[in-house]
Amino acid sequence: MVYILTAKKPLKYPNGRSRIIYIGTTGKGTRRPATSAVDKASEAFGELRGVKEIETFIVTSGTRKAVRTWEHLESSLLAIFLGRYLQLPKYNKKRGSIRYAEDVTLFKRKTLEQILLRFAI
Repeated sequence: MVYILTAKKPLKYPNGRSRIIYIGTTGKGTRRPATSAVDKASEAFGELRGVKEIETFIVTSGTRKAVRTWEHLESSLLAIFLGRYLQLPKYNKKRGSIRYAEDVTLFKRKTLEQILLRFAI
């Protein structure tokens, strides 16, 4: 399962604004996004000016035999985000296995862009 943490206030990135502060993944069910949201929220409230509320959105994909699709989905979203905003989300430190938006093959690029545009300003 992949989750996206967003702030109500859009953040500035080198190539635009987005409410996304973190894109993460878990294979352990629904408890991990809640725990991560609390951890990231604690950091964000102290560091990001004007951030008073953080929301969590779940992004899922269909399954494929012998493929950990959630990891590919996270990497693909990070690659598309990096290509669009020229920087990873504020609290992401690793890029994932897919380095460039052009390398996204498991998912439709347009669908991934629509997911990210939902949080753009």
